[in-house]
Amino acid sequence: SINRRLAEMNGAPEDEHIGRTPREMISTLYPRVEPYIQRALRGEATQDVEFSRAIGDPGAARTILCSYQPALDEAGEVIGVSVAVVDITERKQAEETLRESENHFRHLVELNPDILWVMDADGNNVDVSSRWTQITGLTKEQTRNLGWLEALHPDDVEPTMKALQEGLRSEKAIDLQYRERSIYREWRWMRSRGSPRVGLAGKIVRWYGSMEDVHERRELEEALAKSLV
Repeated sequence: SINRRLAEMNGAPEDEHIGRTPREMISTLYPRVEPYIQRALRGEATQDVEFSRAIGDPGAARTILCSYQPALDEAGEVIGVSVAVVDITERKQAEETLRESENHFRHLVELNPDILWVMDADGNNVDVSSRWTQITGLTKEQTRNLGWLEALHPDDVEPTMKALQEGLRSEKAIDLQYRERSIYREWRWMRSRGSPRVGLAGKIVRWYGSMEDVHERRELEEALAKSLV
């Protein structure tokens, strides 16, 4: 027996399947499914096996998920194979689209000249672009939570944390400036700005932001201020 949907997947009416073998009806796919049919005939079930095959229009590849169960009689003897087939093409396409979107986003992040970062609702770092490692020498793992403070000038740690905590408390955008130690052991002024993302419950779930090097700009501003005194 076979239902109409599976018959349509195989490209032939239901009645044309009756009395014929899987090898005859799905000759192209059969070499790949035969091992699972043989296992089922030996009493072994196989769940969720993915195959890619053409269904309908020639060349229209679809992804199907198959399960093979031994069909038993009242005495528990194997008398056949029960096959369940689900077309999961749309799901696989959605997963691929999401994966491509994530890869696209990650590519943009890594090529961005600024340092992009993500914090949790409590202000702990959960992600940072690789440019941070290139500049500071700290790995992403070393940067997690409050590890990024290791790269700050000792005199800037306390005011930075105070400003950060105020931003977390007020749930407003943050705009900080501090000196950061580079891999060349020099201190450079950085500007870090970020905004919260609020979830469905109305609470902050993440902070997203970026850091930019403002060292030259800061030095020019300070030199200009001194010249006006």
